[in-house]
Amino acid sequence: MNKSNSEPTSALLARILVMLAKRGHEAELKRDQFCMDLILGHIQPLSPDIIGVLRENGFKYNFLDKVTYSDTIGAIRYRSHFRRPH
Repeated sequence: MNKSNSEPTSALLARILVMLAKRGHEAELKRDQFCMDLILGHIQPLSPDIIGVLRENGFKYNFLDKVTYSDTIGAIRYRSHFRRPH
């Protein structure tokens, strides 16, 4: 059984966000009635294990922004967008 099927959505999202924060990624979660978007800010390319955990929990990789941004300490970051249907 997949963890996303046995764990409430809020607990699952909290676990994923904590994992991402521990690895230094910024995360933004947007929800609407049809899907949930997870936008990750990262300095280095995303590791395969992070992408694997997101896929196991129903998030599909959508795209990488071509436009970078600076975080609060001035580091240049990239944004990767993931989507999970409800």
